[in-house]
Amino acid sequence: MPRTHGYSTQGQRCYGVCNWGARGRTNVIGALIGKVLFAVGLFTSNIDTTVFKTWVKHFLLPILKTTTVIVMDNATFHKNIDMLKMIRDAGHIIEFLPPYSPDLNPIESKWSEKKAYIRKHNCSVQQCYAY
Repeated sequence: MPRTHGYSTQGQRCYGVCNWGARGRTNVIGALIGKVLFAVGLFTSNIDTTVFKTWVKHFLLPILKTTTVIVMDNATFHKNIDMLKMIRDAGHIIEFLPPYSPDLNPIESKWSEKKAYIRKHNCSVQQCYAY
């Protein structure tokens, strides 16, 4: 949601340095091993089952070694039957977190760190995730 208010000198128009609106939003999908973020995918579209399945197939599965335990939260696009079968057929084990438990999901703190970095350094999402 775009910001509708700000501060400026009385009688002067308020101009923002950054466009904080939803236009140009980049959504990020990634995985975590220990404290290391990897298989990061940047998408300009909303994340849905099709996008997530594509990320799993082209970003995540080629990197993972066999018999990896993949832990996911209960987002609806994490539960697509075809995608789950694709992961299991690749030799991996799938576990789901209990509902409403972001405190058990360590990648949430990693996303928070990245968002803070973007704000502090006034950089784009693409610059933040450029390795």
